[in-house]
Amino acid sequence: MINYTLPGLTEFLDIDLFFADMFDAHPDMFHEGIRIDSIYGGFAGSRICGGRNNIGRPLDLDMVRKLVRRYNDMGIGCNGTFTNQFATRQMLEESEYDRGILQILGESGLNGAIVYSDDVYGYIEDHGLNLKLIGSTTLGLNTVEATDAALQKYDRAVLDYNFTKDESFISSLCAPEKLEVMVNEYCTLNCPYRNEHYATVSRDQLAGRRSGFQCRHEPAPQAYGFLNGLINGDVFLRNEQVRHYNEDLGVGYFKIVGRELARYDIVDSYLYYLIQPDCWYEVRDFLIHHNYL
Repeated sequence: MINYTLPGLTEFLDIDLFFADMFDAHPDMFHEGIRIDSIYGGFAGSRICGGRNNIGRPLDLDMVRKLVRRYNDMGIGCNGTFTNQFATRQMLEESEYDRGILQILGESGLNGAIVYSDDVYGYIEDHGLNLKLIGSTTLGLNTVEATDAALQKYDRAVLDYNFTKDESFISSLCAPEKLEVMVNEYCTLNCPYRNEHYATVSRDQLAGRRSGFQCRHEPAPQAYGFLNGLINGDVFLRNEQVRHYNEDLGVGYFKIVGRELARYDIVDSYLYYLIQPDCWYEVRDFLIHHNYL
């Protein structure tokens, strides 16, 4: 089974719920042998979020609980991106809001926390929160040894995007069934600014300001859109490759990247990876007609 995790838990709430509801009602429109395993993303006002900014007023926790339960009732997990590189245990202990979100996510056993900081990992472990712990792409696991260590430590670990198409690397790992591979990473292969980007976003999240980071790579890696060229990129996997990784290499999970991207790119990636090609235009026309795009 190919398990997909989708971006934008709160950012693309309407689009994610649409595809989740459609999967429940019309599974015949989806590729065979796939499922929506989880939705990942951050929460406005959370200091421990990272990867991308989540700025704004804190969300109402009752609404967060209703959202999480709605997904969980469909068998879909919610994975919070608690990947701020500078998050500390003290921050969690002082933040009733962040502790409340973690408690809500821990209520069903279906949900998870994507983490970078050992302090966040340790807090979740020490408080017995019923969460899947997922090692973030921001860890930069750039060796087999480091990736194996993460696969042993976490319930799942995200493969460094530079090894997305390195089958020999993936084949040598100790537990590929716990590996999460990003299928459409937009960052340029071996981007020299990636670590700076994540660190800047983390600092700005702590300060409560939207990150002013601008990637200096030319051309901009998101210049052409999902289906208008990026699908041919160095670190994009096509559907046949995803199936090969799952069936022949034993990879358990696949992550569709998309936080902070344009809505049309999100929809195009979902159409490609999730939906049968002969249903693409029907789904797109519905989304346009009902003002999703």
